[in-house]
Amino acid sequence: MRMKENTQQENKKMKEICEAVLRRIKPTDEEIRRVKEATAWIIRQINEKAHELNIPAKAVCVGSVARNTWIRGEEDIDIFILLPEEFTTQELEEKGLRLAKSVFSKYEERYASHPYIHAFFSFQGAEMEADIVPCFEVKSASEIKSAVDRTPFHNAYLSARIPGLEDDVRLLKQFLKTLHIYGAEQRTMGFSGYLCELLILHHDGFIQLMKSAAHWRFGHRIDMEGHGTYRGDEPLIVIDPVDPKRNVAASVSAFSFARFIDAARAFISRPSIKYFFREETEMSRDEFIRNIHERGTDFVMLCFDAPPVVDDVLFPQLRKAEKSIRRLIQNNGFSVMRSAVGAEGGKAFLIYEIACGTLPAVKMHTGPPVTAEIHAEKFKTKHLSRNRVVRIDECGRLVAEVPRRHRSVLSLLKDTKELMKCGLGKHVSEIIERSQYEVMINDEIKFFDGLGKFLRKYFNSTVSW
Repeated sequence: MRMKENTQQENKKMKEICEAVLRRIKPTDEEIRRVKEATAWIIRQINEKAHELNIPAKAVCVGSVARNTWIRGEEDIDIFILLPEEFTTQELEEKGLRLAKSVFSKYEERYASHPYIHAFFSFQGAEMEADIVPCFEVKSASEIKSAVDRTPFHNAYLSARIPGLEDDVRLLKQFLKTLHIYGAEQRTMGFSGYLCELLILHHDGFIQLMKSAAHWRFGHRIDMEGHGTYRGDEPLIVIDPVDPKRNVAASVSAFSFARFIDAARAFISRPSIKYFFREETEMSRDEFIRNIHERGTDFVMLCFDAPPVVDDVLFPQLRKAEKSIRRLIQNNGFSVMRSAVGAEGGKAFLIYEIACGTLPAVKMHTGPPVTAEIHAEKFKTKHLSRNRVVRIDECGRLVAEVPRRHRSVLSLLKDTKELMKCGLGKHVSEIIERSQYEVMINDEIKFFDGLGKFLRKYFNSTVSW
């Protein structure tokens, strides 16, 4: 009886917290009205232009705005221009972009599976933005010609099922944003908006999802339609209801998956509004230096101007470089406690926390046992001819004292030839090859825009609730 009462009290507290959160994140009636009217205006403008230009196209709204699941002040207007699947990719791009650009005077051309525009416009006195994306109007998601062609099918599936759960979706998004794992892009490797809606739909609410996630294991699988043919080894597998061969959660990294589970457990056991709002100040340079002195470790940063590519191209290369350079550092005798990558303020960087950034002038190279006559003599001859100390250890093996090429991790990372032996990725490799990078250690590290925020997240415990 007592356990049942405790459960009821906890459920009541969680509901009260969720209601308090929604009062802060749910769009106002005025915001909803303005966004809906702006969306309708864009669709009308594009469709009228399509008629004028004799282009067989129609515009539709998709995503969080179409399904009323966005967070206050963060409306994400996505308008798709559906064009005949008989079109070539070139025709799709030319006619789709022509329509989009005919409506807006201020925009940026961006690229996903093919070009689209990010438009800036004023509406009813408010400055707004929208993505205008051309796609093929295919008959089914299994016949897509580009990745974005699935989106209208996603929209149709959820629009018929998500009504009544919109606020639960908002709660999940805010929860994930506080954890820094909301978004499927390569920078974050977290949960997409579409995945959030599917998770809420499958569990019929936010609190129910939290209770389920608290018990997830790696490889957790959700197949809402029971038609999945996808086989993979990602931490979380959520079969796309409109495409049985696709994992909607493929972008979710092991870290993001584990972080979500840990936070869900903490929220269920100790409900609090802090899981939804967490103030994070930037770390100052003085605080950073104080931190590293207290830890007694060495921080080394390899930094360069970020190449002019999108994050989804840059971050896989940064992570590839991070892992390869980490092996280089370890192979040279340094102990790497932790490493991370980032891109802030126009800079891209790799950070390594080293147990000790300086090593002795010599290292011990263990050779064969003395009893292995031929090999032992070769070993002795080789090292004695180079004026190296050779001795016998307590196990009866020969050991030579070999000079280190790099006594400090700083000199190692400044050696361009050594770095070029690593797998770095195209753009990072070009930068390293031209020696257009800087290596700094501890208090030599220069602060630039965004680094303090990055370091605050680095030093903060991800499980301190």
